[in-house]
Amino acid sequence: MICAAVHADAEQARRCLSGELVAEELSTSARELVVAWLHARGCTDVQIAERCRMTTYTAGRIRSRLGLPSHRVSS
Repeated sequence: MICAAVHADAEQARRCLSGELVAEELSTSARELVVAWLHARGCTDVQIAERCRMTTYTAGRIRSRLGLPSHRVSS
């Protein structure tokens, strides 16, 4: 069975990705989901920050806390 809190976090994360919520409105778990989902799509910290309206520092800190490697923009 899926915990209600996990479901709520996933719903908040989806709403953030669709532009309905900004990262500040999310729970910590929902912000982690957003960063993990966008990182899995190959987004950099800057791209994640712009998409979710959070600072680049915050995106990088969450990514690092999750143990995810940094994506670099290729030139």
